Amino acid sequence: MTLENRLSINNWRFAMVAAPLLIAVSQFFTQNGLVTATSGWLQVLSFTFWIVAFYGMFLKTYGAFPGYSTIGFLIAVYASIGGAGFGFDGIYTEAMGITSMGDARAFHAEVGFPLIVSLFLPGALFPLTLVLAGFLLIRSKQVKIWVGVLLIVAAIGFPLSRMPRIELLSHIDNVLLLLSHILIAFTAGSLNKR
Repeated sequence: MTLENRLSINNWRFAMVAAPLLIAVSQFFTQNGLVTATSGWLQVLSFTFWIVAFYGMFLKTYGAFPGYSTIGFLIAVYASIGGAGFGFDGIYTEAMGITSMGDARAFHAEVGFPLIVSLFLPGALFPLTLVLAGFLLIRSKQVKIWVGVLLIVAAIGFPLSRMPRIELLSHIDNVLLLLSHILIAFTAGSLNKR
């Protein structure tokens, strides 16, 4: 293995750990269900790493599913940019003095359509992209079935834990995301080497 390949694998593994770890840490800085400025910049970094993480996951599945992997990665980038947008939204709403969910919703309603395209649509696509990645990793035999299922469960739990604004559910889902990403980063492809 060349040094260049080794660096690429290490960068991907780092991103696979950093993305869910940063989103987990950011959860501790939300207040009253709102993303704060601190939580926001952590989310921006997290979703930046998620682009690299998705690249590696879909690269692993490309040989078996080139079409789905290509489209999946494109959607994953859009979803990750939207995820970073939620971080920026938290930074700006705090800077504007918005401290309640009602005020945040009123602000979002005032902005309207641009937020649908830049936040809410990619926000819905993010967990769906994780589900697709998990499914393709299983079908291409890149990971053991239970590892892929763990990613899919964490993906389904992502919106279900955030929408009701229950911190404990979000923390549990963050642990599942982190665990699934670590397992994928350090075991993906090992089934094909046997």
